[in-house]
Amino acid sequence: MTKNPFSFLSKIKNIGSKRSFIQLLFLIIQNPFISNFLTGKPYNGPTKTFCAPGLHCYSCPSMAFGCPLGTLQYVIKYASMIPFFALGTLSAAGAILGRATCAYVCPFGFFQELLYSISPWKNIEAKLPQKFRYIKWFNLFFFVLLIPAFGLAQGFCAYVCPSGLIVAGIPIIAANSGLRATIGLTFWWKVALTIIFVIYFMREKRAFCRYICPLGLILGFFNRVSILQIKLNQNKCISCSACKKHCPMGIDPVKEVNSIECIKCGDCVRVCPVNKNLK
Repeated sequence: MTKNPFSFLSKIKNIGSKRSFIQLLFLIIQNPFISNFLTGKPYNGPTKTFCAPGLHCYSCPSMAFGCPLGTLQYVIKYASMIPFFALGTLSAAGAILGRATCAYVCPFGFFQELLYSISPWKNIEAKLPQKFRYIKWFNLFFFVLLIPAFGLAQGFCAYVCPSGLIVAGIPIIAANSGLRATIGLTFWWKVALTIIFVIYFMREKRAFCRYICPLGLILGFFNRVSILQIKLNQNKCISCSACKKHCPMGIDPVKEVNSIECIKCGDCVRVCPVNKNLK
């Protein structure tokens, strides 16, 4: 793997080795209002109008920023218009970093990696068939766009997103006894689905990112044109498959680097045994 051609992003190998620290730092920056979990009331200050380019939940009590995916659905459903602000935020992040925000900024990506790291039944070889990756395409067009467009619901938030249940739904209901009487079938559906997700997250690394997340898919559209690129020097590659073995997205970087599935985490660069390949 060669060094990134842009000088201010040329330390991708070293950045990759510090990725967990960077993820934790962004988690803290995005969630400064931890005390709000005691009241179950989300922060609704001025920063909430800005979307952080990661999967979280607008209703999370500690979150300082809006969720771009939730904003997309909300504007489509209630304003019946194109959500230019959320799309602009995602486009700006995508144009610079591509899908790298999934690797460094996204709280739910960090959560998945933590679960996997402590799992007693994790399997580095675990991988569903390639066709399962199309589930996130279905989620984008059906749950994020179509259902809200018909004014039915914020589809992905309402029926699929486990992040919203974990960081918002359960804490808010736990802190507000009056809301417990409003719990219905949809809530229990999401509880069951989230349990399934969490169990599988502990077997396959970043399974939600690989198969389910429409936000990662949107950011992945920019991977080929973003400023941040990981470049492979085919002449120096020894075909050892170390990058493929350690890729958190289960792809082969030799064939798919900067593809729509690549989160540009730099792990492939970090584990490459031919370190002298870095110019």
